[in-house]
Amino acid sequence: MAVMVAIHEEIIKILSNLDKDLFFWLNHKRHPALDFLMPYMSLEKLIYAFFLFFGAIIVYQFRWRGLLAALLTWLAVLATDFTCGEVLKPSFQRQRPLAVYSDVYVYNYGQKKWHITKEPKGRSKSYSLPSCHAANVTCAATIMAAIFPRISWLFWLFALAVAYSRIYLGVHYPFDVVFGFFIGYLFGAVGKIPVLRLLRE
Repeated sequence: MAVMVAIHEEIIKILSNLDKDLFFWLNHKRHPALDFLMPYMSLEKLIYAFFLFFGAIIVYQFRWRGLLAALLTWLAVLATDFTCGEVLKPSFQRQRPLAVYSDVYVYNYGQKKWHITKEPKGRSKSYSLPSCHAANVTCAATIMAAIFPRISWLFWLFALAVAYSRIYLGVHYPFDVVFGFFIGYLFGAVGKIPVLRLLRE
């Protein structure tokens, strides 16, 4: 039993180190265009506007059924966000990269400029695992891609950009984002069933 526990701990340690190394590699891959774009991709206002635009198209095209479909999509995202933020994050309590490491590129929204941290910020209750941004956007993208299959690539591209921005901004590890994708896709896959059924009536 002790051997199995030791092996399990060693595997977790190896995976954690790989996650950390990949985080720093991605976080330090800078480009002026990404420095400009990535802060916007994490803004909730932009994310809301993107999906509200397509939600309005659904309502316009399907009338009352479209309105119900939009509400069901919103409920799926709310369920995703609750599971991510209120259940999983407090359970794992993983600290964000900038909380435990120095030399992390972060963006100051108040000053509107990038800087690299000189020391860890210290522990906080703003936990890292999973990424709620990635989870919520993936949930919405899964449903929207099913409604608009011809432009499904647009929703997946948007979701990937939002998820990548979380690493670029120094607030999430890659595994946080991948786990968020998984959670969001599960909720989206379930949520799209009643939505598509409603719109096809």
